[in-house]
Amino acid sequence: MSEGVLYVTDSRTSLEYKIPIHRNTVKAVDFQSIKGPVTNSDLADQIRNGLRLFDPGFKNTAVSESKITFIDGAQGIVQYRGQNIANFWQTAEFEDLLHLLVWGRWPSAAEKEALRNELIKAAKEVPGSVKTVICGFPKTAAPMQMIIAGLAAYLGEDPKSIPAYSGRNLYQGNLPLVDKAIIRTLAAFQVCTGLAASHRNGTPFTSVDAEGSFLSNLLTMMGKVAKDTGKPDLNAIRAVQRIWALGADLGHTNSTSAFLLGASTLSDPLSCLISALSSGYGILHFGAAEASFKSLAAIGSKKMVPHLINKVKRKEAKLYGYGHRMFNTIDPRIIFGAQILNDLGSKHPLVEVAMEIDRIAREDEYFTSRSLQANADLFIGIIYTALDFDPSFVPVMIALMRSGGMMAHWREAMAQPKTNIWRPQQFYTGVVGSTPASKTAKAAEDATDTQTSVLENIIHVPASDPASGAEKPEIKLSNIAETDEVKALQRALSINLATTTTVAEVTVSEVSSDTESSLSSRFVSQAPSDTESIPSSPLPTCKTFETEIRAVTSEAREA
Repeated sequence: MSEGVLYVTDSRTSLEYKIPIHRNTVKAVDFQSIKGPVTNSDLADQIRNGLRLFDPGFKNTAVSESKITFIDGAQGIVQYRGQNIANFWQTAEFEDLLHLLVWGRWPSAAEKEALRNELIKAAKEVPGSVKTVICGFPKTAAPMQMIIAGLAAYLGEDPKSIPAYSGRNLYQGNLPLVDKAIIRTLAAFQVCTGLAASHRNGTPFTSVDAEGSFLSNLLTMMGKVAKDTGKPDLNAIRAVQRIWALGADLGHTNSTSAFLLGASTLSDPLSCLISALSSGYGILHFGAAEASFKSLAAIGSKKMVPHLINKVKRKEAKLYGYGHRMFNTIDPRIIFGAQILNDLGSKHPLVEVAMEIDRIAREDEYFTSRSLQANADLFIGIIYTALDFDPSFVPVMIALMRSGGMMAHWREAMAQPKTNIWRPQQFYTGVVGSTPASKTAKAAEDATDTQTSVLENIIHVPASDPASGAEKPEIKLSNIAETDEVKALQRALSINLATTTTVAEVTVSEVSSDTESSLSSRFVSQAPSDTESIPSSPLPTCKTFETEIRAVTSEAREA
Protein backbone atom coordinates (compact mmCIF):
# COMPACT_ATOMS: atom_id res chain seq x y z
CA MET A 1 0.00 0.00 0.00
CA SER A 2 1.47 3.34 -1.11
CA GLU A 3 -1.30 5.74 -0.07
CA GLY A 4 -2.42 6.63 3.43
CA VAL A 5 -2.09 9.02 6.34
CA LEU A 6 0.75 9.38 8.82
CA TYR A 7 -0.55 10.25 12.29
CA VAL A 8 1.92 12.21 14.37
CA THR A 9 1.46 13.03 18.06
CA ASP A 10 3.74 15.76 19.34
CA SER A 11 4.69 14.94 22.94
CA ARG A 12 5.55 18.59 23.54
CA THR A 13 1.98 19.76 22.99
CA SER A 14 -0.06 16.52 22.91
CA LEU A 15 -1.44 17.69 19.57
CA GLU A 16 -2.06 15.21 16.77
CA TYR A 17 -1.30 15.90 13.12
CA LYS A 18 -2.28 14.13 9.92
CA ILE A 19 0.38 13.99 7.20
CA PRO A 20 -0.81 12.64 3.82
CA ILE A 21 1.18 9.75 2.31
CA HIS A 22 1.30 9.71 -1.49
CA ARG A 23 3.21 6.94 -3.25
CA ASN A 24 4.97 6.09 0.01
CA THR A 25 6.20 9.68 0.29
CA VAL A 26 5.41 12.53 2.65
CA LYS A 27 6.03 16.20 1.93
CA ALA A 28 8.65 17.77 4.15
CA VAL A 29 6.76 21.09 4.21
CA ASP A 30 3.80 19.36 5.84
CA PHE A 31 5.89 18.99 8.98
CA GLN A 32 6.20 22.76 9.29
CA SER A 33 2.69 22.78 10.77
CA ILE A 34 4.05 20.88 13.80
CA LYS A 35 5.17 23.57 16.22
CA GLY A 36 6.23 23.20 19.82
CA PRO A 37 6.10 25.73 22.67
CA VAL A 38 8.44 28.65 22.12
CA THR A 39 8.87 29.37 25.83
CA ASN A 40 12.33 28.45 27.13
CA SER A 41 13.38 27.09 23.72
CA ASP A 42 16.75 27.71 22.08
CA LEU A 43 16.42 30.36 19.38
CA ALA A 44 18.64 28.23 17.13
CA ASP A 45 16.01 25.50 17.16
CA GLN A 46 13.62 27.84 15.29
CA ILE A 47 10.51 26.44 16.93
CA ARG A 48 8.30 29.08 15.31
CA ASN A 49 9.16 27.71 11.85
CA GLY A 50 7.80 24.26 12.62
CA LEU A 51 9.42 20.83 12.71
CA ARG A 52 12.48 20.36 10.49
CA LEU A 53 13.74 17.15 8.87
CA PHE A 54 17.43 16.43 9.45
CA ASP A 55 18.98 14.27 6.71
CA PRO A 56 22.79 14.53 6.43
CA GLY A 57 23.91 13.53 2.97
CA PHE A 58 20.30 13.34 1.66
CA LYS A 59 20.12 9.64 2.51
CA ASN A 60 16.32 9.57 2.56
CA THR A 61 15.24 12.76 0.82
CA ALA A 62 13.68 13.08 -2.63
CA VAL A 63 13.91 16.55 -4.17
CA SER A 64 12.17 15.98 -7.49
CA GLU A 65 9.96 13.64 -9.46
CA SER A 66 11.48 11.81 -12.43
CA LYS A 67 10.48 9.32 -15.12
CA ILE A 68 14.02 8.50 -16.25
CA THR A 69 15.73 5.83 -14.13
CA PHE A 70 14.31 3.30 -11.68
CA ILE A 71 16.62 1.67 -9.13
CA ASP A 72 15.75 -0.98 -6.55
CA GLY A 73 18.89 -1.46 -4.51
CA ALA A 74 17.45 -4.34 -2.48
CA GLN A 75 16.75 -6.44 -5.57
CA GLY A 76 19.54 -5.10 -7.76
CA ILE A 77 17.28 -3.64 -10.44
CA VAL A 78 18.27 -0.81 -12.80
CA GLN A 79 15.93 0.37 -15.55
CA TYR A 80 16.09 3.27 -18.01
CA ARG A 81 12.61 4.47 -18.94
CA GLY A 82 11.24 1.09 -17.82
CA GLN A 83 13.81 -0.89 -19.83
CA ASN A 84 16.03 -3.35 -17.90
CA ILE A 85 19.71 -2.81 -18.66
CA ALA A 86 20.15 -6.57 -19.00
CA ASN A 87 18.07 -6.40 -22.18
CA PHE A 88 20.24 -3.92 -24.09
CA TRP A 89 23.65 -3.40 -22.43
CA GLN A 90 25.49 -5.42 -25.08
CA THR A 91 24.05 -3.68 -28.14
CA ALA A 92 22.94 -0.11 -27.30
CA GLU A 93 25.21 2.63 -28.65
CA PHE A 94 25.58 6.09 -27.15
CA GLU A 95 23.08 7.59 -29.60
CA ASP A 96 20.53 4.92 -28.69
CA LEU A 97 20.91 5.49 -24.97
CA LEU A 98 20.88 9.28 -25.36
CA HIS A 99 17.61 9.18 -27.29
CA LEU A 100 16.05 6.77 -24.81
CA LEU A 101 17.06 8.79 -21.74
CA VAL A 102 16.42 12.28 -23.10
CA TRP A 103 13.41 11.76 -25.36
CA GLY A 104 11.91 8.73 -23.67
CA ARG A 105 12.09 6.01 -26.35
CA TRP A 106 14.45 4.08 -28.57
CA PRO A 107 15.19 6.00 -31.78
CA SER A 108 14.26 4.78 -35.22
CA ALA A 109 17.14 4.27 -37.66
CA ALA A 110 16.44 7.68 -39.21
CA GLU A 111 16.27 9.41 -35.81
CA LYS A 112 19.51 7.79 -34.70
CA GLU A 113 21.29 8.91 -37.88
CA ALA A 114 19.93 12.44 -37.55
CA LEU A 115 21.11 12.60 -33.93
CA ARG A 116 24.58 11.33 -34.90
CA ASN A 117 24.86 13.98 -37.63
CA GLU A 118 23.79 16.76 -35.28
CA LEU A 119 26.46 15.74 -32.76
CA ILE A 120 29.13 15.66 -35.49
CA LYS A 121 28.08 19.05 -36.84
CA ALA A 122 28.29 20.62 -33.38
CA ALA A 123 31.69 19.01 -32.70
CA LYS A 124 33.16 20.62 -35.83
CA GLU A 125 32.41 24.11 -34.54
CA VAL A 126 35.36 24.46 -32.15
CA PRO A 127 36.17 28.04 -31.12
CA GLY A 128 39.88 28.87 -31.31
CA SER A 129 39.90 30.09 -27.71
CA VAL A 130 38.97 26.60 -26.47
CA LYS A 131 42.14 25.05 -27.87
CA THR A 132 44.21 28.00 -26.62
CA VAL A 133 42.86 27.64 -23.10
CA ILE A 134 43.39 23.87 -22.87
CA CYS A 135 46.86 24.00 -24.42
CA GLY A 136 47.78 26.70 -21.94
CA PHE A 137 47.81 24.09 -19.16
CA PRO A 138 50.96 22.14 -18.25
CA LYS A 139 50.87 18.73 -19.92
CA THR A 140 51.03 17.15 -16.48
CA ALA A 141 47.85 18.88 -15.30
CA ALA A 142 44.78 16.81 -14.45
CA PRO A 143 42.65 16.48 -17.60
CA MET A 144 39.44 17.19 -15.69
CA GLN A 145 40.63 20.73 -14.98
CA MET A 146 41.62 21.23 -18.60
CA ILE A 147 38.18 20.12 -19.73
CA ILE A 148 36.37 22.36 -17.24
CA ALA A 149 38.41 25.33 -18.47
CA GLY A 150 37.68 24.39 -22.08
CA LEU A 151 33.95 24.24 -21.40
CA ALA A 152 34.13 27.69 -19.83
CA ALA A 153 35.87 28.94 -22.97
CA TYR A 154 33.07 27.46 -25.09
CA LEU A 155 30.61 29.38 -22.96
CA GLY A 156 32.63 32.56 -23.21
CA GLU A 157 32.39 32.42 -26.99
CA ASP A 158 28.60 32.44 -26.81
CA PRO A 159 27.55 34.64 -23.86
CA LYS A 160 24.05 35.03 -25.26
CA SER A 161 23.44 31.39 -24.30
CA ILE A 162 23.80 32.42 -20.65
CA PRO A 163 20.43 33.47 -19.17
CA ALA A 164 21.92 35.96 -16.71
CA TYR A 165 23.95 37.64 -19.46
CA SER A 166 20.88 37.77 -21.68
CA GLY A 167 18.82 39.10 -18.81
CA ARG A 168 15.99 36.61 -19.22
CA ASN A 169 14.97 32.99 -18.89
CA LEU A 170 16.08 31.10 -21.96
CA TYR A 171 15.48 27.42 -21.39
CA GLN A 172 12.62 26.71 -19.02
CA GLY A 173 9.56 25.89 -21.12
CA ASN A 174 11.55 26.29 -24.36
CA LEU A 175 12.21 22.65 -25.25
CA PRO A 176 13.37 23.27 -28.86
CA LEU A 177 16.17 25.48 -27.50
CA VAL A 178 16.84 22.94 -24.74
CA ASP A 179 17.31 20.19 -27.34
CA LYS A 180 19.80 22.31 -29.30
CA ALA A 181 21.68 23.14 -26.12
CA ILE A 182 21.92 19.43 -25.23
CA ILE A 183 23.60 18.65 -28.56
CA ARG A 184 26.02 21.57 -28.20
CA THR A 185 26.90 20.68 -24.61
CA LEU A 186 27.65 17.03 -25.40
CA ALA A 187 29.75 17.99 -28.43
CA ALA A 188 31.69 20.53 -26.38
CA PHE A 189 32.41 17.91 -23.70
CA GLN A 190 33.56 15.46 -26.38
CA VAL A 191 35.87 17.98 -28.05
CA CYS A 192 37.38 19.26 -24.81
CA THR A 193 38.17 15.68 -23.79
CA GLY A 194 39.90 15.05 -27.11
CA LEU A 195 41.87 18.30 -26.87
CA ALA A 196 42.98 17.52 -23.32
CA ALA A 197 44.16 14.05 -24.33
CA SER A 198 46.04 15.22 -27.40
CA HIS A 199 47.68 18.04 -25.40
CA ARG A 200 48.83 15.66 -22.68
CA ASN A 201 50.07 13.14 -25.25
CA GLY A 202 51.81 15.77 -27.34
CA THR A 203 49.98 14.61 -30.47
CA PRO A 204 48.02 16.62 -33.07
CA PHE A 205 44.31 16.95 -32.47
CA THR A 206 42.16 14.98 -34.92
CA SER A 207 38.70 16.35 -35.62
CA VAL A 208 35.56 14.24 -35.90
CA ASP A 209 34.99 11.74 -38.67
CA ALA A 210 31.77 12.43 -40.58
CA GLU A 211 31.10 8.68 -40.70
CA GLY A 212 31.92 7.94 -37.08
CA SER A 213 29.71 7.48 -34.05
CA PHE A 214 29.95 9.69 -30.97
CA LEU A 215 32.10 7.12 -29.15
CA SER A 216 34.39 6.27 -32.07
CA ASN A 217 34.97 9.98 -32.71
CA LEU A 218 35.73 10.52 -29.03
CA LEU A 219 38.41 7.79 -29.07
CA THR A 220 39.79 9.17 -32.33
CA MET A 221 40.12 12.67 -30.87
CA MET A 222 41.78 11.19 -27.77
CA GLY A 223 44.35 9.40 -29.95
CA LYS A 224 43.12 5.93 -28.94
CA VAL A 225 43.61 4.56 -32.46
CA ALA A 226 45.51 1.78 -34.16
CA LYS A 227 48.75 2.90 -35.78
CA ASP A 228 48.07 1.10 -39.02
CA THR A 229 44.48 2.27 -39.58
CA GLY A 230 44.28 5.51 -37.63
CA LYS A 231 40.94 4.34 -36.31
CA PRO A 232 39.86 3.09 -32.89
CA ASP A 233 40.06 -0.63 -32.19
CA LEU A 234 36.62 -2.20 -32.55
CA ASN A 235 37.10 -4.27 -29.39
CA ALA A 236 37.85 -1.09 -27.43
CA ILE A 237 34.75 0.61 -28.86
CA ARG A 238 32.61 -2.38 -27.94
CA ALA A 239 34.02 -2.57 -24.41
CA VAL A 240 33.51 1.14 -23.69
CA GLN A 241 30.08 1.07 -25.32
CA ARG A 242 28.97 -1.71 -22.97
CA ILE A 243 30.43 0.06 -19.93
CA TRP A 244 28.50 3.19 -20.85
CA ALA A 245 25.27 1.24 -21.21
CA LEU A 246 25.71 -0.08 -17.66
CA GLY A 247 26.19 3.37 -16.11
CA ALA A 248 24.44 5.87 -18.37
CA ASP A 249 22.32 7.05 -15.44
CA LEU A 250 21.80 6.24 -11.79
CA GLY A 251 19.28 8.93 -10.88
CA HIS A 252 20.34 11.72 -8.59
CA THR A 253 23.97 10.85 -8.10
CA ASN A 254 26.23 13.49 -6.56
CA SER A 255 27.28 14.85 -9.95
CA THR A 256 23.79 14.78 -11.44
CA SER A 257 22.49 16.53 -8.33
CA ALA A 258 25.21 19.16 -8.72
CA PHE A 259 24.06 19.59 -12.33
CA LEU A 260 20.44 19.99 -11.23
CA LEU A 261 21.42 22.32 -8.40
CA GLY A 262 22.70 24.70 -11.05
CA ALA A 263 19.68 24.01 -13.23
CA SER A 264 17.35 25.05 -10.40
CA THR A 265 18.65 28.60 -10.85
CA LEU A 266 17.73 28.34 -14.58
CA SER A 267 21.38 28.38 -15.58
CA ASP A 268 22.66 27.13 -18.94
CA PRO A 269 23.68 23.46 -19.39
CA LEU A 270 27.40 24.14 -19.89
CA SER A 271 27.58 25.94 -16.56
CA CYS A 272 25.63 23.12 -14.95
CA LEU A 273 28.01 20.55 -16.47
CA ILE A 274 31.00 22.43 -15.08
CA SER A 275 29.41 22.20 -11.63
CA ALA A 276 28.79 18.47 -12.10
CA LEU A 277 32.36 17.76 -13.19
CA SER A 278 33.84 19.78 -10.34
CA SER A 279 31.78 17.88 -7.81
CA GLY A 280 32.16 14.48 -9.46
CA TYR A 281 35.95 14.60 -9.46
CA GLY A 282 36.04 13.97 -5.70
CA ILE A 283 37.50 10.62 -4.61
CA LEU A 284 34.09 9.53 -3.34
CA HIS A 285 32.54 9.81 -6.80
CA PHE A 286 34.14 9.72 -10.29
CA GLY A 287 37.52 10.20 -8.67
CA ALA A 288 37.06 6.87 -6.86
CA ALA A 289 38.02 4.97 -10.01
CA GLU A 290 41.28 6.92 -10.37
CA ALA A 291 41.98 6.54 -6.65
CA SER A 292 41.21 2.81 -6.94
CA PHE A 293 43.71 2.41 -9.77
CA LYS A 294 46.42 4.20 -7.82
CA SER A 295 45.76 2.11 -4.72
CA LEU A 296 46.03 -1.03 -6.86
CA ALA A 297 49.30 0.24 -8.28
CA ALA A 298 50.58 0.85 -4.74
CA ILE A 299 49.85 -2.79 -3.83
CA GLY A 300 51.93 -3.90 -6.76
CA SER A 301 51.31 -7.64 -6.78
CA LYS A 302 48.73 -10.27 -5.91
CA LYS A 303 50.69 -11.57 -2.92
CA MET A 304 50.37 -8.19 -1.15
CA VAL A 305 46.56 -8.21 -1.21
CA PRO A 306 46.10 -9.93 2.20
CA HIS A 307 48.27 -7.21 3.77
CA LEU A 308 45.98 -4.52 2.29
CA ILE A 309 42.84 -6.31 3.49
CA ASN A 310 44.21 -6.41 7.06
CA LYS A 311 44.99 -2.69 6.95
CA VAL A 312 41.44 -1.99 5.78
CA LYS A 313 40.05 -3.97 8.72
CA ARG A 314 42.19 -1.95 11.12
CA LYS A 315 40.87 1.21 9.41
CA GLU A 316 44.39 2.12 8.37
CA ALA A 317 43.54 2.09 4.69
CA LYS A 318 40.50 2.66 2.48
CA LEU A 319 39.39 0.16 -0.13
CA TYR A 320 38.03 2.11 -3.08
CA GLY A 321 35.40 0.50 -5.24
CA TYR A 322 33.56 -1.27 -2.41
CA GLY A 323 30.13 -0.46 -1.06
CA HIS A 324 27.43 1.59 -2.78
CA ARG A 325 24.68 3.65 -1.19
CA MET A 326 22.09 2.53 -3.72
CA PHE A 327 22.76 -1.20 -3.52
CA ASN A 328 22.63 -3.36 -0.38
CA THR A 329 22.99 -6.46 -2.52
CA ILE A 330 25.50 -7.14 -5.27
CA ASP A 331 25.67 -4.31 -7.78
CA PRO A 332 23.90 -5.82 -10.83
CA ARG A 333 26.39 -4.13 -13.16
CA ILE A 334 29.26 -6.13 -11.65
CA ILE A 335 28.19 -9.33 -13.37
CA PHE A 336 28.23 -7.63 -16.76
CA GLY A 337 31.47 -5.82 -15.98
CA ALA A 338 33.18 -9.09 -15.17
CA GLN A 339 32.03 -10.42 -18.54
CA ILE A 340 33.55 -7.41 -20.33
CA LEU A 341 36.85 -8.04 -18.57
CA ASN A 342 36.75 -11.69 -19.52
CA ASP A 343 36.08 -10.82 -23.16
CA LEU A 344 39.07 -8.49 -23.23
CA GLY A 345 41.35 -11.26 -21.94
CA SER A 346 43.68 -8.62 -20.51
CA LYS A 347 46.98 -9.68 -18.94
CA HIS A 348 47.46 -6.33 -17.21
CA PRO A 349 49.09 -7.04 -13.80
CA LEU A 350 46.71 -4.75 -11.92
CA VAL A 351 43.71 -6.68 -13.22
CA GLU A 352 45.06 -9.73 -11.39
CA VAL A 353 45.44 -7.66 -8.20
CA ALA A 354 41.88 -6.34 -8.44
CA MET A 355 40.40 -9.77 -8.99
CA GLU A 356 42.26 -11.14 -5.96
CA ILE A 357 40.90 -8.30 -3.80
CA ASP A 358 37.40 -9.14 -4.98
CA ARG A 359 37.86 -12.85 -4.27
CA ILE A 360 39.01 -12.29 -0.69
CA ALA A 361 36.41 -9.61 0.06
CA ARG A 362 33.56 -11.85 -1.14
CA GLU A 363 34.59 -14.50 1.40
CA ASP A 364 35.78 -12.40 4.33
CA GLU A 365 33.32 -11.96 7.24
CA TYR A 366 34.37 -8.33 7.73
CA PHE A 367 32.98 -7.45 4.29
CA THR A 368 30.08 -9.87 4.09
CA SER A 369 28.68 -8.84 7.50
CA ARG A 370 28.65 -5.23 6.36
CA SER A 371 27.20 -6.04 2.94
CA LEU A 372 30.28 -4.50 1.33
CA GLN A 373 30.25 -5.66 -2.26
CA ALA A 374 32.44 -4.56 -5.10
CA ASN A 375 30.71 -1.83 -7.06
CA ALA A 376 30.91 -0.98 -10.72
CA ASP A 377 33.53 1.71 -10.11
CA LEU A 378 36.11 -0.97 -9.28
CA PHE A 379 35.42 -2.92 -12.45
CA ILE A 380 35.09 0.17 -14.62
CA GLY A 381 38.52 1.32 -13.47
CA ILE A 382 39.95 -2.13 -14.16
CA ILE A 383 38.39 -2.24 -17.65
CA TYR A 384 39.83 1.13 -18.60
CA THR A 385 43.16 -0.02 -17.21
CA ALA A 386 42.95 -3.13 -19.40
CA LEU A 387 42.25 -0.82 -22.37
CA ASP A 388 45.44 1.09 -21.51
CA PHE A 389 43.73 4.35 -20.55
CA ASP A 390 45.71 6.79 -18.46
CA PRO A 391 44.16 6.54 -14.96
CA SER A 392 43.66 10.32 -14.82
CA PHE A 393 41.18 9.99 -17.71
CA VAL A 394 39.04 7.35 -16.02
CA PRO A 395 36.95 9.94 -14.08
CA VAL A 396 36.50 11.85 -17.35
CA MET A 397 35.27 8.72 -19.12
CA ILE A 398 32.82 8.01 -16.30
CA ALA A 399 31.50 11.58 -16.56
CA LEU A 400 31.07 11.15 -20.32
CA MET A 401 29.22 7.89 -19.64
CA ARG A 402 26.80 9.85 -17.40
CA SER A 403 26.50 12.88 -19.68
CA GLY A 404 23.41 11.59 -21.50
CA GLY A 405 21.66 10.97 -18.19
CA MET A 406 22.53 14.46 -16.99
CA MET A 407 21.05 15.94 -20.14
CA ALA A 408 17.90 13.89 -19.64
CA HIS A 409 17.44 15.16 -16.09
CA TRP A 410 18.08 18.75 -17.23
CA ARG A 411 15.50 18.51 -20.00
CA GLU A 412 13.01 17.01 -17.55
CA ALA A 413 13.62 19.93 -15.19
CA MET A 414 13.26 22.53 -17.94
CA ALA A 415 9.96 20.96 -19.03
CA GLN A 416 8.41 21.77 -15.66
CA PRO A 417 6.08 24.82 -15.63
CA LYS A 418 7.80 26.21 -12.54
CA THR A 419 10.99 25.57 -10.66
CA ASN A 420 12.05 25.78 -7.03
CA ILE A 421 15.62 26.83 -6.45
CA TRP A 422 17.44 24.15 -4.48
CA ARG A 423 18.36 25.64 -1.15
CA PRO A 424 18.75 23.09 1.68
CA GLN A 425 18.38 24.26 5.25
CA GLN A 426 21.00 23.75 7.94
CA PHE A 427 20.80 22.55 11.52
CA TYR A 428 22.64 25.28 13.44
CA THR A 429 24.40 23.96 16.57
CA GLY A 430 26.54 26.97 17.43
CA VAL A 431 26.02 29.69 20.02
CA VAL A 432 23.33 32.31 19.44
CA GLY A 433 24.60 35.69 20.56
CA SER A 434 22.79 38.99 21.02
CA THR A 435 20.04 39.34 18.44
CA PRO A 436 18.01 42.28 17.13
CA ALA A 437 14.95 40.71 18.73
CA SER A 438 16.49 40.68 22.20
CA LYS A 439 17.76 44.23 21.76
CA THR A 440 14.32 45.37 20.63
CA ALA A 441 12.67 43.75 23.62
CA LYS A 442 15.13 45.44 25.99
CA ALA A 443 14.68 48.78 24.25
CA ALA A 444 10.90 48.45 24.47
CA GLU A 445 11.14 47.70 28.18
CA ASP A 446 13.43 50.69 28.76
CA ALA A 447 11.20 52.93 26.67
CA THR A 448 8.13 51.83 28.61
CA ASP A 449 9.87 52.66 31.88
CA THR A 450 10.87 56.05 30.48
CA GLN A 451 7.35 56.70 29.23
CA THR A 452 5.89 55.83 32.63
CA SER A 453 8.34 58.24 34.22
CA VAL A 454 7.38 60.96 31.74
CA LEU A 455 3.67 60.46 32.42
CA GLU A 456 4.23 60.53 36.14
CA ASN A 457 5.92 63.92 35.73
CA ILE A 458 3.19 65.24 33.46
CA ILE A 459 0.08 63.91 35.21
CA HIS A 460 -0.24 65.06 38.76
CA VAL A 461 -3.22 64.02 40.89
CA PRO A 462 -3.84 66.54 43.71
CA ALA A 463 -6.17 66.23 46.65
CA SER A 464 -9.88 65.80 46.04
CA ASP A 465 -11.80 68.70 44.57
CA PRO A 466 -13.47 70.44 47.50
CA ALA A 467 -16.63 70.96 45.49
CA SER A 468 -17.24 67.44 44.27
CA GLY A 469 -14.91 65.34 46.33
CA ALA A 470 -13.56 63.78 43.12
CA GLU A 471 -9.93 63.83 42.21
CA LYS A 472 -9.06 66.19 39.35
CA PRO A 473 -5.95 65.14 37.37
CA GLU A 474 -3.72 67.90 36.12
CA ILE A 475 -1.18 67.84 33.32
CA LYS A 476 1.92 69.74 34.39
CA LEU A 477 4.11 70.80 31.50
CA SER A 478 6.54 73.06 33.32
CA ASN A 479 10.12 71.96 34.02
CA ILE A 480 9.87 69.01 31.61
CA ALA A 481 13.03 68.30 29.63
CA GLU A 482 12.37 68.07 25.92
CA THR A 483 13.63 64.51 25.45
CA ASP A 484 12.83 62.39 22.40
CA GLU A 485 10.21 60.56 24.44
CA VAL A 486 8.52 63.76 25.53
CA LYS A 487 8.59 65.19 22.02
CA ALA A 488 6.96 62.04 20.68
CA LEU A 489 4.36 62.12 23.44
CA GLN A 490 3.50 65.75 22.80
CA ARG A 491 3.05 64.98 19.11
CA ALA A 492 0.67 62.17 19.98
CA LEU A 493 -1.34 64.32 22.41
CA SER A 494 -1.12 67.53 20.33
CA ILE A 495 0.67 69.39 23.14
CA ASN A 496 3.00 72.24 22.32
CA LEU A 497 5.61 72.64 25.07
CA ALA A 498 6.97 75.81 23.53
CA THR A 499 3.70 77.71 24.05
CA THR A 500 2.53 76.17 27.31
CA THR A 501 3.94 77.62 30.47
CA THR A 502 1.65 76.71 33.31
CA VAL A 503 -1.06 74.14 33.90
CA ALA A 504 -3.65 72.63 31.59
CA GLU A 505 -6.72 71.27 33.29
CA VAL A 506 -8.09 67.87 32.33
CA THR A 507 -11.52 66.72 33.34
CA VAL A 508 -11.93 62.96 33.43
CA SER A 509 -15.41 61.54 33.06
CA GLU A 510 -16.43 58.75 35.32
CA VAL A 511 -15.40 55.28 34.11
CA SER A 512 -17.36 52.31 35.41
CA SER A 513 -15.65 48.99 36.05
CA ASP A 514 -17.62 47.01 33.45
CA THR A 515 -17.77 49.51 30.61
CA GLU A 516 -15.19 51.30 28.59
CA SER A 517 -16.14 54.98 28.68
CA SER A 518 -14.59 57.83 26.81
CA LEU A 519 -12.25 60.28 28.42
CA SER A 520 -13.03 63.83 27.48
CA SER A 521 -10.63 66.61 28.12
CA ARG A 522 -10.67 70.38 28.15
CA PHE A 523 -7.35 72.12 27.77
CA VAL A 524 -7.46 75.61 29.28
CA SER A 525 -4.35 77.54 28.40
CA GLN A 526 -3.07 80.26 30.66
CA ALA A 527 -0.34 81.23 28.26
CA PRO A 528 0.82 84.85 27.80
CA SER A 529 -1.31 86.98 25.51
CA ASP A 530 1.22 86.96 22.72
CA THR A 531 1.12 83.18 22.53
CA GLU A 532 -1.50 80.98 20.86
CA SER A 533 -3.55 78.93 23.24
CA ILE A 534 -3.66 75.15 22.91
CA PRO A 535 -6.78 74.06 21.03
CA SER A 536 -9.25 71.80 22.69
CA SER A 537 -8.61 68.13 21.93
CA PRO A 538 -10.44 65.16 23.35
CA LEU A 539 -8.36 62.49 25.04
CA PRO A 540 -8.75 58.97 23.63
CA THR A 541 -10.56 56.14 25.34
CA CYS A 542 -8.74 54.15 28.00
CA LYS A 543 -7.83 51.37 25.58
CA THR A 544 -6.87 53.78 22.83
CA PHE A 545 -4.82 55.84 25.27
CA GLU A 546 -2.88 52.73 26.20
CA THR A 547 -2.28 52.05 22.52
CA GLU A 548 -1.17 55.62 21.95
CA ILE A 549 1.43 55.30 24.71
CA ARG A 550 2.79 52.15 23.12
CA ALA A 551 2.90 53.88 19.75
CA VAL A 552 4.71 56.83 21.33
CA THR A 553 7.20 54.45 22.88
CA SER A 554 7.81 52.84 19.52
CA GLU A 555 8.11 56.21 17.76
CA ALA A 556 10.57 57.47 20.34
CA ARG A 557 12.63 54.34 20.03
CA GLU A 558 12.78 54.65 16.23
CA ALA A 559 13.79 58.29 16.55
